[in-house]
Amino acid sequence: MQTAPTNETNVWGDYPNWDDVARFVYGRRMWRLQDMRARLSAHWTDERHPYHHRFQANRALIEEVLSSEATPFDLDQELRKKNTTLRCLAREIPPVFGSFF
Repeated sequence: MQTAPTNETNVWGDYPNWDDVARFVYGRRMWRLQDMRARLSAHWTDERHPYHHRFQANRALIEEVLSSEATPFDLDQELRKKNTTLRCLAREIPPVFGSFF
């Protein structure tokens, strides 16, 4: 018996990448804290960060997603109007690592 897709499945697909989901969930939590938001921005724009160019290219959307209070499903629907998805954008949230964080 096949079940109807849930909002969760509609956003992340049948086989979610849990690293992407975690970057989205924890990124949102940390982004709400003003000091952490400043640290993340500084870290992700630092030239030592290997993904700083990718962050700069998608910065506006990433910051919009991280600061949004919308549910993942609603956020995904809004991003689809901009020809992307939450699943795609979550992959663009840079990781945090290195001694320069």
